Amino acid sequence: MNNDEHGGVRRRDLTVRIDYLADHLEAIPMLAEWHHAAWSSITPHLTVEDRVTGFRLRARRGGVPTGFVAVVQGAVVGLACLVNHDMETRQDLTPWLASVLVAAPHRRHGIGSALSDRVADEAFSQGFSRLYLLTFGRVTFYARLGWHVLEEAHYLGTSGTIMQRDRAGLLAASPRAT
Repeated sequence: MNNDEHGGVRRRDLTVRIDYLADHLEAIPMLAEWHHAAWSSITPHLTVEDRVTGFRLRARRGGVPTGFVAVVQGAVVGLACLVNHDMETRQDLTPWLASVLVAAPHRRHGIGSALSDRVADEAFSQGFSRLYLLTFGRVTFYARLGWHVLEEAHYLGTSGTIMQRDRAGLLAASPRAT
């Protein structure tokens, strides 16, 4: 995979462009449906409309929160967001990579990696030295992208793992964001 001259990511014959969600507002209802299908077992208290509302709040350029979408041949095929907090129980950690989602037919083409890296770039460009995420079973995937396990967590009735990614690639002793 490599970057092309237009800010996209190329992998074989597939070109993926990472755009701001703000530039694809029409995709929000579809993304909310996908998100609901993928995560309603963990967040059953959130309706599709709740997710639409949340994504609309992330539809901006820069700052926290910010949403990003992956676009292939003009179609939105994935989402990832930079948010202040992804766990009410860990308000001390900020910011977070959240809502990483890639449509099934487009998985295993580097799109989730590209989205995750774009969110990390956004956080680090804003002066954050560390970024966090909560994953349910995708530790190996994120470890390949430079993330490290911070701690195991039990959240909303499900066991997961909090991971962190440091801008410098070196983990400091403290789990707190700076």
